[in-house]
Amino acid sequence: MTRSRRAAHTAIAALAVVTVLGGAFALVSPVAAQEVSGASVSSADPSSITFRVQVSGDPISEATLNYQRFNPEGNIGGSVVAQVPSRGTGEVVAELPTNNGTTYIPVGTRFTYSWTLRTEDGDTVQTEPEEVVFLDGRFQWQTLQEGDVTVYWYADAALAQSVLGASAGAVEDMASLLDVDIDFPITVVLYAGGDDGIPAQRPRGGVYDEMSRTGGTRVAPDLVHVYDSLGLGWEDITRHEITHVVTSAAGDGAFTSIPSWLDEGLATYAQANKGTRVNAVESAIQRDDTLRLRNLTAPTNRAELIELFYGQSWSTVEYLIDTYGAEKMADLLATIKEGNTTDQALNEVYGFDQDGLYNEWRVSKGLQPIEYEPVAEATTTARPEGTRAPLTLPTSVAAGGSTSGGSTGTSEGGGSGDSVDATAGDGGNSNAMTAAIIGVVTIALAGGLGFVGLRMLRSKPSGPASS
Repeated sequence: MTRSRRAAHTAIAALAVVTVLGGAFALVSPVAAQEVSGASVSSADPSSITFRVQVSGDPISEATLNYQRFNPEGNIGGSVVAQVPSRGTGEVVAELPTNNGTTYIPVGTRFTYSWTLRTEDGDTVQTEPEEVVFLDGRFQWQTLQEGDVTVYWYADAALAQSVLGASAGAVEDMASLLDVDIDFPITVVLYAGGDDGIPAQRPRGGVYDEMSRTGGTRVAPDLVHVYDSLGLGWEDITRHEITHVVTSAAGDGAFTSIPSWLDEGLATYAQANKGTRVNAVESAIQRDDTLRLRNLTAPTNRAELIELFYGQSWSTVEYLIDTYGAEKMADLLATIKEGNTTDQALNEVYGFDQDGLYNEWRVSKGLQPIEYEPVAEATTTARPEGTRAPLTLPTSVAAGGSTSGGSTGTSEGGGSGDSVDATAGDGGNSNAMTAAIIGVVTIALAGGLGFVGLRMLRSKPSGPASS
């Protein structure tokens, strides 16, 4: 990515909290005698967006706001039923929730939107699509741009320039390392620290909200939020989050994605300052209390293991790059993207699976390898199905001697073996209870159908007597 093109844009007016890109509305299907004007889009805070439009002429009975969110992996659309004035003309309002228990549309999202109006006579009017950028109305935003990276900021121009440079640099460095072309624009929304960015964050709930302040998040394939420096430095927080954009483009496929240890390990590898994560992994190595790599496929939900999770993930990634070279790391992500599991990709590129890698890494740190039972591979590819909610949340991290399923096991020189459960529930009991309920319902239905059939047979008229 070239770093020569750099421009500072003028401040966005405080009331224009959503940037509107385009001109006045035009009617696609002006069947009715209709005037649509005064379109506006606003947001007082990150919780919702309000769309307004003035309608005159023939009274309308219905109005729908249609929107589509830009996404490099495929645009996402939706619609909102608007409030129509009782007289059928005047201001039409549609409210789009953006941050509640069921919907999260992050600040910085680019939209197109249009209106569909239906008159009382049944005619339909469709407006031309307009493009907007959803911004947090509590602040007066400005922009900086370098290449295909745009930073939205409101507080500190020098900080914004530094974050812009870190963003563009991370894209260039990590795209080169992973041999991937980032062919879409990237947006960075920069908050000024403190509590400013908390309302813009996705609600995490439970233990996650209690663990620590979030420094930044990749909230969409092309969109990053930076909330706080966390003592690491704004540039390193930015490089970490931008790397997630690159790793996703390099390694996430239609039905497969890279494991968390690889994703977070590369993101931490991109930082100049690793913080306390270095101390955490070094301390675990000294105690021989490291975490089994196979159980780092998802982030931990235990606060005391967060730093070790990031530190060991980074150390493992660094070992792979230093020992086998950057080209094989790029091959690993590309092989996962093709649809292979992590173990399949590791075996194809390096000749060992996750347990083999973990043991190689342990030996490199002066620890003894651990013997694990072979992991069975599926013989056929599962048919893709729609996403279904799990009965229980999966275990995310377990210590070195634990099994791949995350159950508590006896340590074999690799740590305590304590599992890290995302929920206190018992998945086996939940499954048993579900099966019992299904069985009772099935028996009840069968009994009811049998009773009805018997009654029908008894009430049926007799046929002619046989000879």
